[in-house]
Amino acid sequence: MSLYRLLRPVFFSLDPEWIHRATLSAVGAAGRIPPVRGLLRSLFAADDPRLRVEAGGLVFPNPVGLAAGFDKNGVAIEGLAAAGFGFVEVGSVSAYPSAGNPRRPRLFRVPEDEAIVVNYGVPNDGAEAVARRFASAGPPGPPGPSRPPRLPVPLGINLVETNTGRPAATDEVVEELVAAVQPFLGLADYVTLNLNCPNTTSGRSPFDDPGTLRTLLAGYARYDAMPPTFLKVVPTTDPGAIEGTLAAMDPFPFVKGIVFGLPTGKPYADLKSPQRLLDAMPGTLCGRPVRGLIDASIRAWYPRMDPGRHVIVGTGGIFTVEDVYEKIRLGATIVQLYTSLIYHGPSLVKRINRGLCRLLARDGLSRISDAVGVDNPDRGNPP
Repeated sequence: MSLYRLLRPVFFSLDPEWIHRATLSAVGAAGRIPPVRGLLRSLFAADDPRLRVEAGGLVFPNPVGLAAGFDKNGVAIEGLAAAGFGFVEVGSVSAYPSAGNPRRPRLFRVPEDEAIVVNYGVPNDGAEAVARRFASAGPPGPPGPSRPPRLPVPLGINLVETNTGRPAATDEVVEELVAAVQPFLGLADYVTLNLNCPNTTSGRSPFDDPGTLRTLLAGYARYDAMPPTFLKVVPTTDPGAIEGTLAAMDPFPFVKGIVFGLPTGKPYADLKSPQRLLDAMPGTLCGRPVRGLIDASIRAWYPRMDPGRHVIVGTGGIFTVEDVYEKIRLGATIVQLYTSLIYHGPSLVKRINRGLCRLLARDGLSRISDAVGVDNPDRGNPP
């Protein structure tokens, strides 16, 4: 049994939001000490050339990244980058600071289903403050004669509209999201646009409309150095919705793929937790119960996408190496996790990466990218 499993009952006896802040503070402090960063890598990294992935013009040392939501403000970038992840995504961050939803608690554990319910309302320090923390980690790209060492993994920023407590007009949301990226130009290795965050007050997305999405992306196209960009969309298997989003993305070469978010609420069947318990938790359910929903979406999107231009970032319900491998074999190129760390601790990423190497050897594959989409029933034959 791991040390984390022994300590987990103590952690779970404490307020979830408080223990989250304490964890970030500890990881942030550790990351500022070079020898400790080296210790973190020795404990949690699993370096193997078979796991190296190229996607969207970026190189990932392994396909298992940290999803946005864990480090909302970039306070632990260096420590997290040394903890074995293939990439780290900070956020969600809005153009202007936000305190998030005022009602507490805002984070709930659902242990029977290995899930959490999140109702933060995207609290964050605002784009300018978080961009300064990105700057302290060094410029993006590989080190060179005039470039200081960069983080060992790509660093992304997840952008969202500011939670003001009131619904905003569509043109206002577009203008704000376009402005939010400006402080991160030249600092972030990639950008994720959170187009339908279920934890904002409005709870709606104008970007379900392809025309509005195209207007947003045209705003980003005015920047000379837009980093590789991924669109975080609601999971769906609806062909019309998929084709509409892909058509809106197509004219913009900086858009490199999609990530799946979550629908608002708790639309999941066959949960072990009593319904009365879930009803008492405002917010969105994340974790193991969402796996099937995301996998079905990957299965539907992958054959409709040009793999030379766009990739899928797999998310949702990743707890084991088999969960990761299934998403990759359905069509995801890289994946992100978060909730499973709460239940299984920081050593999970190393176990998954080592497990991927074993599965590649079992299946006679030389690298993880060879597994992308091999189990998709419509691969090469779009529905």
